[in-house]
Amino acid sequence: MTQDDVIRELNELVEICKDSAEGFRTAASHVSNTELETMFLGYADQRAKFMQELQDEVRRLDGDPAQTGHASAALHRGWMDLKAALSGGDPAGLIAAAETGETSAEAAYSRAAAIDFTGQPGALVDKQWEQVKQALNRLRRLKEEVKDGTRFPRNK
Repeated sequence: MTQDDVIRELNELVEICKDSAEGFRTAASHVSNTELETMFLGYADQRAKFMQELQDEVRRLDGDPAQTGHASAALHRGWMDLKAALSGGDPAGLIAAAETGETSAEAAYSRAAAIDFTGQPGALVDKQWEQVKQALNRLRRLKEEVKDGTRFPRNK
C-alpha cells in the first residue's frame, strides 16, 4: 500500500468521523432526556477527537486532511430532524437513527482495519475502531431496552 493509499483511507475515516460527530449532535439536540443527551454529546466529542487525530496523522504523512463529511450523511441528519419533529423527541427513533449511523461508521472502520496498515496509522485505526464498536454495542443495547419497554423520562 502506498502512502497516498494510506492517506486516502485515513481521509475516508475523517469524513466518517465528521458525519458521526454531527449526527450525534443532531440526536442530542432533539432528545428530551438528559442521560441520552449527555451520551450523544459524549460520542459527538469523541468522534471530533477521532477526526482530529486522523487529520494529524494525514498531515504527519504529508497529506492534506479532509475537512468535510459526506453529502449522504447530511441527508441522514435531515431525516433525523424530521423524525424527531414528528415524534416529539421520542428517544426510540433517535437511538435507532444513531445506531444506523454507527453501523455505517463501524463498517468503514472494518474496511480500513482490513487494509494492511503498518505502524502508527494501523494502531490509530484499531484503537478508534474498538471504541466505535463499543458505542455501536451500547446503542444496540439501548434500542433493545426501548423495544422491551424501558422509558427514558423527559427533562423537566
